[in-house]
Amino acid sequence: MQLTFIGAIQVLLGLSLFLAGSIEAMFAFLLVSTLFGGSAAIVLPMLGGSSIPPVQFALVFMALRLLVPGAGNGMAVGQAARANIWLATFILYGAVLAFIGPRLFAGQIDVTPMRGKVEARYISMRAYIYSTRPLSFSAQNITTTVYLVGTLLTAIAAHVVCSKERGRRVFVRTMAIAGLVHGLIGFLSVAAKGTPVDTVLALFRNGSYAQLDHSYRGFVRMAGLWPEASGFAWFGINWFVFLFECWMRRVDSRYTGPAAFVLAAALLCSTATTAYVGLGIYSALVLGRSLLLPGAMPADRALIIAGAGLAMIVLITGLMIAHPVLVNDATELLRHMTVDKGQSLSGEQRGFWAWQGWHAFVATHGIGIGPGSFRSSSLATAVLGCTGLIGATAMIVHMVSAFKPTRLSTYVPSPDMALSTGAACAWAAVVDAVVASLSSPTCDPGTDFAILTGAALALRPIVPRLTPWRGPVRRLPPLQLSPAMALGSAMPEPAFSTQPAE
Repeated sequence: MQLTFIGAIQVLLGLSLFLAGSIEAMFAFLLVSTLFGGSAAIVLPMLGGSSIPPVQFALVFMALRLLVPGAGNGMAVGQAARANIWLATFILYGAVLAFIGPRLFAGQIDVTPMRGKVEARYISMRAYIYSTRPLSFSAQNITTTVYLVGTLLTAIAAHVVCSKERGRRVFVRTMAIAGLVHGLIGFLSVAAKGTPVDTVLALFRNGSYAQLDHSYRGFVRMAGLWPEASGFAWFGINWFVFLFECWMRRVDSRYTGPAAFVLAAALLCSTATTAYVGLGIYSALVLGRSLLLPGAMPADRALIIAGAGLAMIVLITGLMIAHPVLVNDATELLRHMTVDKGQSLSGEQRGFWAWQGWHAFVATHGIGIGPGSFRSSSLATAVLGCTGLIGATAMIVHMVSAFKPTRLSTYVPSPDMALSTGAACAWAAVVDAVVASLSSPTCDPGTDFAILTGAALALRPIVPRLTPWRGPVRRLPPLQLSPAMALGSAMPEPAFSTQPAE
């Protein structure tokens, strides 16, 4: 086990916050660690060069801060575990199956391993695309199980912290700052390509992930601190949806508005298929919600969005007039990253990987072959193939519990900041799951999904909070007494009392 310089910095910060920091500060430390998606805090040579990312390493300190004796978080952790019971069912069943499944069905089906390598026996590219190996237990079953347990702990931590108003504010503002930094670093990675600044950014891409080429026909693809553009876009679309929903619902607009704007600009310029698909799906959801439900889109927010769209049209028109060649190249790039993607060899390979999940589900009669047993390209088919019917049912119920489709606050902004923030988390979690169903290589929904669903369950509990009525109070006119009633009121009281006994 080797500690990287990022891990060393995290040890110093984590221990400092553990000894002298609040639980909200420790949670902010965990949230900031999600920015380093291409980094490694610890490298594990004994597990085939696998690595522990910074967010998982920060989770160790978060768990210690929650569970240390005397911290007074026992009751809150218990409530968080009960609220996330369906996610716990999915993960615990998957963790057990990760060790049993590959041995139970060893050699019965062929799969593409999570960390397969190109070998000399591949005589053609097509042979490599459809290359498989007999199912067997591997180190990836262990590492994926560790990631799954980390996902559950992250959801519990988010629930505990966001159950309090201070934690909610820290959550929103920290992610606004993190989203802003993520977008700005993305632009910096493009502008500083080939300069010493790019060398500094490359120091943070020390994870055991394939560092892909980030250029296409002269266009530098935006990757930031991530190993590839799709990972950068996946993280960006998740938190863009959350921050945009918060801004639309007037939750800390001074923080969430600028961050959402920068993230939207970065996603549009990222040239990543994940970004364009995610933005398209979310735009359709917002448009449909606004048309079907009165009040779902505040009028002033709609005007700002329309103005931003008009400004973008004017900008694109100006570019078409001033630099038609650049626009043609950009259009070709956009077509290559979207329309042509499904017809390319890469798209064919991803389709085959996604099909493996359904094949494993059918071949095991709905049991599953265990997380980490094969490489997928869809969260939905990975969940089916890895955890079977039990895991898929638990995941669906957990998502419905977090989204709460029957709550009015899910669709219409509420003056209650907790309800509005929880609804923003719910929409971001749904978009995250949809995007992951088109690109995720594993059945682990990830820390972003865990943070969003854990916070959503905390901010909008099953039993709504009883809040005092702050609406207008109807004042009754003064009582007018007739002469007879006035005379009666002056009579002496009866000898017995009508007041209840003490």
